[in-house]
Amino acid sequence: MDKQLKEFFFEEQERGRLNFETFPEYADRLHQSVALFPSGDLPDPIFDLLEISNYISFAHGLKLGLNLKRWAQ
Repeated sequence: MDKQLKEFFFEEQERGRLNFETFPEYADRLHQSVALFPSGDLPDPIFDLLEISNYISFAHGLKLGLNLKRWAQ
């Protein structure tokens, strides 16, 4: 299931249906984080942490939505 969730997560990002940067608070925090590094790029461990936290948020939201759907039926 975890592999399928990750594939779905990346597919949603690639199709533009899941774009965290469109959320003002997320975009603001991302710009603040990038500003901490003179090169303008996030180091790989920071980028990986960000990507994993986005995936966890997506997976949690999806699971919550599925549980709510089951509960409503």
